[in-house]
Amino acid sequence: MLIGIRVDASFKMGTGHAFRMLTLARKLESNGHQVVFICRKLGGNLINFIEESFNVISLPEPEEEENFNTHCAHGNWLEVPYETEIAQVQDVVSHYLSGLTRTKLDWLVIDHYALDERFQVALRPLSCSILQIDDLADRVHNVDMLLDQNYYSLGNSRYDAFLPSFTKRFCGPKYALLRDEFRESRKHLPNYTQRLSKRKVVLFFGGIDWANETSKALLGLLSVESGDHFDVIIGMNNPHKQQLEALCAEHKTRVTLHVQVKNMMDYFSDAYLYVGAVGATTWERCVLALPGIVCSVADNQTQLAKDLHDINGHCYLGLNSELSSQDYALAYQRFISQKELLLNQSSICGDLVDGKGCERVVEHLEEISKNDNI
Repeated sequence: MLIGIRVDASFKMGTGHAFRMLTLARKLESNGHQVVFICRKLGGNLINFIEESFNVISLPEPEEEENFNTHCAHGNWLEVPYETEIAQVQDVVSHYLSGLTRTKLDWLVIDHYALDERFQVALRPLSCSILQIDDLADRVHNVDMLLDQNYYSLGNSRYDAFLPSFTKRFCGPKYALLRDEFRESRKHLPNYTQRLSKRKVVLFFGGIDWANETSKALLGLLSVESGDHFDVIIGMNNPHKQQLEALCAEHKTRVTLHVQVKNMMDYFSDAYLYVGAVGATTWERCVLALPGIVCSVADNQTQLAKDLHDINGHCYLGLNSELSSQDYALAYQRFISQKELLLNQSSICGDLVDGKGCERVVEHLEEISKNDNI
């Protein structure tokens, strides 16, 4: 199959969407399929990073003036007018296909909160099938398949008002797009009591962390007397890198800073506690049975954060803009004083995700495409 993936990374939206699409792309490629990314040159993009592994069609940089897209809640994440987005993607995909003497992609995969039914209908002539990755259930789609890898108490019924009857829905953590390395790490995961004895805590607030929640949380944790060591992980585009380097150096006996790691599974497997943001990393944490103290860094993450908190999948503190270092300190103090709380949450997290989600998704893509061609 020939698959196009429309995804962006930027200071505004972070990097999680791009990284989970890289995971899907690698699984598709390992199954013999050809993948091309379609990404816009936004501030904080990962185009050069993606190009190390895959072909990328780059969309032009936005004009300097602000654009106000009102077609959906996250319309401005495009940073260009919606009409421009649609026309440019149609143009670059058509040009790419003509170079391959093809008329259509087999699949167009969209992982972008700013794209909805209008974009999907406009691109239908250029793709046999369309998959939308979503978490929000806040806008209408016209797609053949919808994937929402997150846990919600309402399940796939959240999309009843937003999808046509023919759309196949795949919802829940069993479809979490995780790299094979996480599944392999799960097979060799040390007993949680052993991990607890190592006294390691990992902090990660996403690839960008524009609000510098990392510093706030770290200062809170450092204020608590404990024998723990803190592994702080940030992305290469983190705008507060220098400040964090100085802070971590000041507490180098208790803190180690890591930039753009490729082996997140090793840090999660070794730690007994995660402190960070909800998002795509949630399922990387859960597949390795790692308890978490978390915040949401955007309103669109709040429902997932609350629903997972309700089944003790993590300890949700609230929206990051409403939290202080003391909030992190109090939650941390509570966790380290209640071993049974940690053990129970570790068990719940591990039961939510088995690490085979990406494999399941690719199988469904192949099956649907095969049936359409019969």
